[in-house]
Amino acid sequence: MTRLSNILLLIFFLIINDLYSQGVKDSYSSSSVLAGGQWFKIAVLKDGIYRIDYSDLKQMGLFNPSNPRIYSNNFGQLSYYNDDPKPDDLKEVAVHLVTGSDGIFNEGDYLLFFGQSTNRWNFNPLKSSYDYLKHNYSDTAFYFLTSGSQVGKKILNGDEPAGPPNYFSSQSDALFVHELDNENLLKSGREWYQPVSAMTGLSINPGFTDLRTDEKLKYRIRVLARASVNTLFRLYENSTLQRTLQVQGVNLYNYTGTYAQIADSSASFYPLSSSPSFEIRFYNNGEPAARGWLDYVILQGRRNNTFAGNTAFFSDYRSIGAGRITEFTFSSPANTPLVWDITDPFNPSRINYSKTGDNLNS
Repeated sequence: MTRLSNILLLIFFLIINDLYSQGVKDSYSSSSVLAGGQWFKIAVLKDGIYRIDYSDLKQMGLFNPSNPRIYSNNFGQLSYYNDDPKPDDLKEVAVHLVTGSDGIFNEGDYLLFFGQSTNRWNFNPLKSSYDYLKHNYSDTAFYFLTSGSQVGKKILNGDEPAGPPNYFSSQSDALFVHELDNENLLKSGREWYQPVSAMTGLSINPGFTDLRTDEKLKYRIRVLARASVNTLFRLYENSTLQRTLQVQGVNLYNYTGTYAQIADSSASFYPLSSSPSFEIRFYNNGEPAARGWLDYVILQGRRNNTFAGNTAFFSDYRSIGAGRITEFTFSSPANTPLVWDITDPFNPSRINYSKTGDNLNS
């Protein structure tokens, strides 16, 4: 299986929502779909379009590889509460078959499907911002491949809009999170952090290339420190100070007290560059034994809709609204990509578009 990085595919979210309710039942299946047939387990680490060739299916020894089907129950991290909805059994994932002129899935052909990581971006309409939910227990999601006499679920054309567009989107949400699980301070629990050295600091490059500098960049940052004195963390953008956080000291000799104090901040600023880089510096206030950690940095800005030829994800929270019909415009020089709506990742739909010059309109 190959994760595609150079295929001309363009994917965007029309709406960000919670999909737990889909595929969740009050009653349970009498038997699992895994109870019969051949099954192969596929590991997925990142969101993306994945390709499986017909020849791969034959090498696996899959019976009747002309009718491949993929299943999953990847809804991200499940709730800690027993009475919250949870998926029952596996749910089939729609796939896109690329066949030759004969229209039959055979030698030289391949399938594409959308695979998700275990982590999620969830849009909060009350705050007009995104929350990032990192899976505490697994960085790997699994998909299950089978085949047989029954034809599998296919990616179909999406429904046409009910009327002419009344909102035009040429920008989208630029999202980034930095959260590394390097150290568990108390050797217990599910909270992990990344150490920040007072000597070298921590460099963070979100990889933005077309960030809008006339739109504010929202940020959220959470840090911790263990020191007998107050300490500071500073967030820099391209060497320009954007935010200072003060962390209160703790009693280092109280072994039943607070081990490390937490400080967090959320605000916004206009980015200085369309491709900014950031640095977090920890100031120990003269205490050499002081230690600092970063929990996470979350960034949310705006970017131009530009498709450079790799797989790209686009979401625009401003396109969401009662009665709103949106026309999306993307700059896509010399490319004619596939466009999928992956609002429902189990049932992506194919979006038709027109091309005028270097612009795609859908």
